[in-house]
Amino acid sequence: MGSHCVSELDRVAWIGRSTIQDAACLTLVRDSDLGRVAESFGAVTSHGRSLDIDEFCEEAFAYQEKHPMIALRVVGDWTLVVEDSGDQGSRPEVLRRVARPEAVSCFWDEDRRTRFAHAVDGVIHTSFEAVLPEYREGTHPDGLEEHRAHLPWSEGCPVQLMLALAGRLTGVVPSADWLSGEFCTYPVAPWPDDLVSLPLGDLDGYPAEMLTALRSAGEPEQRRVLRSLARYVATTADCLDLPVVQRILAGTRPTCSEVDETVRELVWRGIWERPALVSRNRLHAMQVLREVMHDDPRSALSGVLTSATAVRGAEPAAITAIVRDELA
Repeated sequence: MGSHCVSELDRVAWIGRSTIQDAACLTLVRDSDLGRVAESFGAVTSHGRSLDIDEFCEEAFAYQEKHPMIALRVVGDWTLVVEDSGDQGSRPEVLRRVARPEAVSCFWDEDRRTRFAHAVDGVIHTSFEAVLPEYREGTHPDGLEEHRAHLPWSEGCPVQLMLALAGRLTGVVPSADWLSGEFCTYPVAPWPDDLVSLPLGDLDGYPAEMLTALRSAGEPEQRRVLRSLARYVATTADCLDLPVVQRILAGTRPTCSEVDETVRELVWRGIWERPALVSRNRLHAMQVLREVMHDDPRSALSGVLTSATAVRGAEPAAITAIVRDELA
């Protein structure tokens, strides 16, 4: 191991003695606008507080079952986002929003899982586990190879290696001073997971012949079924008053960001407001309606049919009857 690499790793060895040594995510965003960065993470900015790192970690631990928390401060030309036992900065849903123009994140947890990610202009260029850097993902999986060169990936501490690489990329050497002083801290209502493409296969609780008919239907018929199911779910959960729901049912599609914001708002209400059951059911319904936004109608149908029964009052028999009526 070269002396230069030893020096780089020695400079970040403080992380193993820090408050966040066991599990954390450190994200550097090339933007000094704390408010924009916080909102990109999904922060509930109306509940911000100024805390030091120990106070923040205590707060994050106290609320870990309810919501994530983030702590922010400016470091040079970058904003540092600290999460104690969190992972928001490693999520594609966050990196896509926050990396304007650039973000670097280092995640590790108590189970020795790690993730290093580099995103530019809302796109993840390179992402990999620190213990397996040869298996890289992203639009530019080899884009960091020059920066990674000569770091001892097979023998060094994974967390120190990630921080050293972050220092090479950003030009800002991670320092123990990063964790001193006050941070702007916020609770987070997380961005929903990205929609995934799922085949419309056999689903428990629904007749096989109905599913076969749905798969054979043309896209206009499938979209018609989706609109009817969306109206049924929205009516059952009493959320016809939500503007994004009204637009979905009217066929004037809101943007995915508008739908995601509504989901986040309902998540936050479900945590802090009462009666929680009503808020929770509206949230379940909104998560079903979000599936309607999928570009592929078969994936949308798969998502809606799979998750609709999570809505209190929605019954498979009624859903089946709606599908059959629309395909008749």
